[in-house]
Amino acid sequence: MGEGDYSSSQKDTQVRNGSSTYRNIGGNSGMRNVVLLAGVSLAAFAGFPAMAQVEPKAASGQLGTIVVTATRRSESIERTPVSVAAFDEETMEVVGAKKIDDLVSLTPGLELGRTVTGSNNISIRGISSGAGAGTTGVYVDDTPIQVRNLGYGAGTAFPEIFDLERVEVLRGPQGTLFGAGSEGGTVRFIQTAPNMDNWSGYARTEISTTHNGDESYEAGAAIGGPIIPGVLGFRGHVYYRKDGGYVDAVLADVAPATDSSGNPPAPEYPYGNLVDFTTTQVLREDTNSSDALTARLALEFQPTDWLSITPSVSYQRLRRDDGLGAFWIAGSDLDDADYVRRVNFQGDPASNPLFTQVDIPDLESANDTFWLYSLDTEIDLSDSVQLISNTSYFDRDSETFIDFTVIDAFQFAFEFFVPEGYKSVSAYGVSQENFVQEIRLQSSDTSSPFNWVIGGFYSENKQGSTQNIGNNFVANLPVLPLYGGVAGGNPFGPGSSAIENAFGTPLVGAKNSSYIENRDLTEKQLAGYAQVEYEVVEDLTLIAGVRVAKNDLELDATFRGPLNNDNAPYGAPCPAGETCTISSGTYAPVYVDTTGFKNSETAVTPKFGISWQATRDHLFYGTIAKGFRPAGVNARVPAQFCGPDLANIGYVDGQGNPTQPGSYGSDSVWSYEVGSKNRLANGRVGIDVSAYYINWSNIQNSVFLPTCLYVFVDNLGDATSKGVDLAVDLEPIDDLRIGGTVGYNSTTYDDDVVTPDGTVLGAAGSPIGATRPWRFSLYSQYNLDRFYARADLSHLTRAHEYGETDPASPQFDPRSRPDAAYTTINLRVGAEFGNVDASVFVDNLTNASPLFGLDAQFNNVVYTASSLRPRTLGLTVSYRY
Repeated sequence: MGEGDYSSSQKDTQVRNGSSTYRNIGGNSGMRNVVLLAGVSLAAFAGFPAMAQVEPKAASGQLGTIVVTATRRSESIERTPVSVAAFDEETMEVVGAKKIDDLVSLTPGLELGRTVTGSNNISIRGISSGAGAGTTGVYVDDTPIQVRNLGYGAGTAFPEIFDLERVEVLRGPQGTLFGAGSEGGTVRFIQTAPNMDNWSGYARTEISTTHNGDESYEAGAAIGGPIIPGVLGFRGHVYYRKDGGYVDAVLADVAPATDSSGNPPAPEYPYGNLVDFTTTQVLREDTNSSDALTARLALEFQPTDWLSITPSVSYQRLRRDDGLGAFWIAGSDLDDADYVRRVNFQGDPASNPLFTQVDIPDLESANDTFWLYSLDTEIDLSDSVQLISNTSYFDRDSETFIDFTVIDAFQFAFEFFVPEGYKSVSAYGVSQENFVQEIRLQSSDTSSPFNWVIGGFYSENKQGSTQNIGNNFVANLPVLPLYGGVAGGNPFGPGSSAIENAFGTPLVGAKNSSYIENRDLTEKQLAGYAQVEYEVVEDLTLIAGVRVAKNDLELDATFRGPLNNDNAPYGAPCPAGETCTISSGTYAPVYVDTTGFKNSETAVTPKFGISWQATRDHLFYGTIAKGFRPAGVNARVPAQFCGPDLANIGYVDGQGNPTQPGSYGSDSVWSYEVGSKNRLANGRVGIDVSAYYINWSNIQNSVFLPTCLYVFVDNLGDATSKGVDLAVDLEPIDDLRIGGTVGYNSTTYDDDVVTPDGTVLGAAGSPIGATRPWRFSLYSQYNLDRFYARADLSHLTRAHEYGETDPASPQFDPRSRPDAAYTTINLRVGAEFGNVDASVFVDNLTNASPLFGLDAQFNNVVYTASSLRPRTLGLTVSYRY
């Protein structure tokens, strides 16, 4: 069978007896190979000549510091008048961070949501939206890589965490220095720079096993140093990681549950009691595994003492085996975090004439690859002025397959439970081709009371989005009850299929596609910016900046397939005196394509601030800043299919005909923030606190059309975001570090959000997005000679009621619940032997299993959800010099 299918041997796998809780690490040959590779890497580094030793950690009795570039120049984080959370390489290693998700619970104000289509939504301080342009800037070094919400599968490709110098989370609008899309803030992944003078390297290997799941393992190595001392240096790495799955793919007999009287039982949260679920076969254990492969090579060339040129190339490939971690409530043991999901695969046309052989995979796999090429040039024009140029090109392709059988079985065959052999798959594609050129001139004399930066920015971003839904059972269905199609019936008569009589055109291509869309967006931005900092009196600095950006975009969108035909007959008779022919004549297909839709605007984002360095250990600051995200254009929706939905909520023209906005405007925020960064008790206590109030205007919101299932964007509503971010670190006694964070956010609509006819989409005071109002984290680390022990605890409160979970929302479903509150505890114990660090760890010690995204699949009986990775035990060995 082709790639992405269940093999016959997998289909014959017997049902698991459930007796083994943890799998045997040593029994995995792939893991043995990775461990061997890591061992060879460690040994090679240990024998490398003339190695510099690792820089010593902060002395006992002092908290360490991190140098950040939040203001586009290097300065210690405690002297930066910006609310920043920063994680250096050693911190990320000791907390076990492998991807951005692992830092979310440790970062007040940061939220990250992921969907079953592989898309994601990252936000800071409650400025969150699944519509339009992104609200959070995502940068690799100085290259923005975030996506627009284009189509249904768009999501940002976050870099894996390996050989990163640090990750910075800049909270609050960063529209002056980091431009469009940084309304809520910016996340920056700073890669390790080449070194022309000293050798350095890092290698890490890890193995782990998950409760009721598969093994995970990784190996990576990075090295850098001089090729020609003082003139040419390099940095490179290779890294591979596999995350084992923990959800089993099964076949099962499924039927609505009944009580002793033969009636449906009363629903009991989380509604597993509504279905009788009997596993008949385990096709694949731990099917939701994934892996990551990254590599990078960077050179730094300094032919003179005033010129530095740094070209680099980075590569990343992420793959998902089968499924994103969602499972069926019925059939899963929630108390033991033992999860299953019923899967569908294509039936054999030889045994059932309803089926056709089509080119769609059985697995819900995914592949996401990017290349990032960059060229950084720094020229010292004088002792106090520097010219910096950043040129980059980001090239990304992503493809994700999602099982659509439940949806298509319902809409085409009116089946509430999927019959065996039915299969439908939606393939989502995302592409990005981003070119960025930025040039800035800035002061470099930090001792001067006057510091400034002035720059120009140009980007041309091309983003594509595709969706193709294919199936193996619709072509031969005798009746389409919901669409009026009957095989051999009206309007095309004998020999015609039900799908043709319903939609006027057959399924398309080798996938038997019912729906095909292609969207291509080109977005250009030309901006100039400047920011000045002036120390008016000793230690009191005024800050002012502005960015002026011209944004132009153009959208082309094409739609094909029966579901996109805006001239469908829906089983109507052929008009008298005419001969109706499929795909021509009276019922010739009409597709509502969008060609050359354009939008252009100019935005101005100022910033004003004040910073007071009261003493060496106490910084106080205040900031007023504006942020924005660019306007956009909508793909047109089919008038015949979506007209009633549009009219019902007041989207009509002057003659009363259904219509939709062809474009939507930019939205913007004004943020007001005060904060302080303090060191107390001779450097043993560090406190970083900020409070903010944000006005969000003209919000880009999604408008969902419930019958035709299309979505467009309109500017609807204003909101207010307010909150506090707090981080505390202390060393009460030598070698004992204790700390924690607290984050609070409330983002709510100021007034009712209404459509043109007054339909309320969001009530005044209701939250924007299913964000969590409070998050807490605590850590403690004790060092004893070469040994150390660390514990991390994080707690996230229950998500806000929103959409289906909000009683004030028109989409409210009384069975839906917000994502639950949960607490996780991670432990790590290790020892350092020279340059080698070895540690054992337990993640999710209590095996917490909160339910996320609890949802019914059309029939209001089958509920699915996802959860945290169950308890995981592992060993990490790293080598650093």
